[in-house]
Amino acid sequence: MTLPVDKSVHVIARSRHRFTPTTSKVAISETVLTSQSKGYKLAYPDVTHPEIYEIYKQSLHKPIHAYGFFVDPVQLFTKRQDRSPAMDELAAKDVLRFLWELREELHATGLHKLAIASIPTPKRYQTSSSGDNGWLVILGTGFDKTLHVPVPEELMRRVREILETEEPPAWWSTRWFNYPHPKLWIEDRKKIMEAQG
Repeated sequence: MTLPVDKSVHVIARSRHRFTPTTSKVAISETVLTSQSKGYKLAYPDVTHPEIYEIYKQSLHKPIHAYGFFVDPVQLFTKRQDRSPAMDELAAKDVLRFLWELREELHATGLHKLAIASIPTPKRYQTSSSGDNGWLVILGTGFDKTLHVPVPEELMRRVREILETEEPPAWWSTRWFNYPHPKLWIEDRKKIMEAQG
């Protein structure tokens, strides 16, 4: 079975972002995007077309905040491996399979494909075994640390179970993240709905 490569990890290595969890006093990463990248695209909430346009308009002059969890997927793999006697060695193919399956699990909760962003591992999460990059699993976005729409409790519960975390989600100030143009987003969503029948 050929598994898809997590290309976003390689993109992040070339285009470095600044992420600051607003619940922490620690500056996590202060770097600059390369000229090859125009920033990471965020998913709009499930709202009406006029509301999408309004969110986009405000995002042009307001900083966007993301609400979610940071996870080091390789550390999560190791954690699960330690619980399974059958998994005796860490193999690259096992990690790739795990990354793919973990994404599938998260998407199955209803999270949009853009809700999982590869970012440099924040200092507060760095350990001797952590990787250079981890995932920011975004439950929702908003302005001024206020969600555009509430996060369903069931969604939050399922995501926390998958990530095996007891930590509450945090607000993250993001730079170089932006919403796609509303017209493109609406057209894409229409095509998806038509394909689903």
